[in-house]
Amino acid sequence: MNCKNCGNPVEGNFCAHCGQSRQVGRINFSNFLQELSTTVFQIDRGLFFTIWEMVVRPGVSLRNFLKGKRKPYFKPFAFLLTLSTVYFLLAELTDQSTWLDDFYSGWMSGASDFDQESNAEIVLAWFVKNYRLSTLFLLPIYSFASFLSFRKFGYNYLEHIVINSYITGQQALFYSLCILGEAIFQNEFFENISIIFSLGYTIWVFWFLFNQAKPSGRVFRTLLTYLLYAFFGAILLFAAMAIITIANKA
Repeated sequence: MNCKNCGNPVEGNFCAHCGQSRQVGRINFSNFLQELSTTVFQIDRGLFFTIWEMVVRPGVSLRNFLKGKRKPYFKPFAFLLTLSTVYFLLAELTDQSTWLDDFYSGWMSGASDFDQESNAEIVLAWFVKNYRLSTLFLLPIYSFASFLSFRKFGYNYLEHIVINSYITGQQALFYSLCILGEAIFQNEFFENISIIFSLGYTIWVFWFLFNQAKPSGRVFRTLLTYLLYAFFGAILLFAAMAIITIANKA
């Protein structure tokens, strides 16, 4: 058989040319768990290469990774956790707010007229204080939304988690740059443009990844992903608030 990364013939368990394992197949539950455990204990090469590739040709890079050409790329969960940590640390060091901080502030100001305000504060405060865990917790929800929106294009749910790990990590990098810009120039323009970029970058990636769809369909399905994400997130938030209410009454 030929190596899925470089295309050269493979005789043993690893490619003699690039070093990638011959046991690389489509992402399923088994290798998904292996990928997750490897991410916890190992940091790979290819971070800056992956960042660059996710800017200039995200569709090609993601398709390559999902088809088995994985050696050059930073592992998806390591990519997400590394760049999310950079974003969180920069926010702490520059005394700037993350997007979760902004959402928390907006929710609490808008929910002041409801009896559930204290419960919402408990749930959202946990998300704000545990940014890395929050990112990992929200990733499967967003990925389920994108899976439903783009289900006809052949990628399974776990592959959508991988896709969105790279997207979310790249977004965290841009948020980091905007935080630095806001801290240096003291201008809220950088905070506003980061929100626009988050949506724009997702459209950019999905535009090239799902290029077999019509242009209008790609934009529509991306917006549908965000709507479903908000819907599922709201359901889980209110469920958590209800659980807290029941626990307090018990």
